[in-house]
This record gives sequence, C-alpha cells and structure tokens, in this order.
Amino acid sequence: MKSPITAIIALVTLFLSLEVFACGDTLYRVGKGVSYRVYTAPLPGSVLVYSQSEGAKQLAEALAQSGHEVHLVENETDFVQEMGKGGYDVVIAAYSDHAVVEANQEGSGTEFIPVAVSEEEKQAAKRAYDRVLLADQAEVKHYLKAIHKSLKSKI
Repeated sequence: MKSPITAIIALVTLFLSLEVFACGDTLYRVGKGVSYRVYTAPLPGSVLVYSQSEGAKQLAEALAQSGHEVHLVENETDFVQEMGKGGYDVVIAAYSDHAVVEANQEGSGTEFIPVAVSEEEKQAAKRAYDRVLLADQAEVKHYLKAIHKSLKSKI
C-alpha cells in the first residue's frame, strides 16, 4: 500500500518541479538581459537629439539605455555636421527649431519629431507633422512610442 502512494507522490513532485526550469523563459531576449523598470526599444534605431537643455541630456541617456543609438548635439553647427553624415532614423528637437531641421533633413530619410512647449504650439505643429510631443510630458515612454511608430512605418 505504501509503495503506490510513494510512487504517486514522487511523480507529482517530479511533475511540479519541471515548472522551475521554465521560469523566465518568456522574458529572455536574444542578446539582451532582462532589466526591470527600464523601457526597451523593440526596434532600436539611430536618434539625433538637438537641444541645449538638461532635459534633452536626460532624454538622450534614457533613449540610449532603452537600446537606441543616440547622439546629442547642442548647437546648430554640430547639428548640420551630424545631419551631413546621415544615417539617422529620427531627429528630436524643439518645434521652434523646425526651420533648421527641415533645411538639413531634405532627402535624408530622417523623420523629424518636434517637441512643443505649449498646447498651442502643439496644435500648430500637428498641422505639419504626424507625431508631435509635448515638452511637459517628461516620461520617456512617450518618446519611445513616437520613435517606434516612426521606425515601424519605414519597414
């Protein structure tokens, strides 16, 4: 009598212990480790951030941490130089700098994502651009979402 009960307990224990090996399989990404509380970019791209603000530096760091290749430029001369090199998927800059960006993006295949400082400026920018971000939405997820949509539309 003890033998069948022992065998059943052993089989149930063996069956339940198999789940231990599956733990975390769905979180594994080829070539990447799992990092909690950090957004990851499903389609990493090349991003040029043009601004002099401290917020732009933090944005560039967060985008790089999420998996994008990010370059930050703080003046128009460096911006023109970087755009001349080419290879950027997205440019993020203030809407007030749209004339400089447009003058240098022609034929480059780079999408400009303007950042508006007010709701009125956002509405004005939406007339010319598909994706417009509001500067007071400081969460990086808004920027990542806009970049992802831009990269996805190029595929």
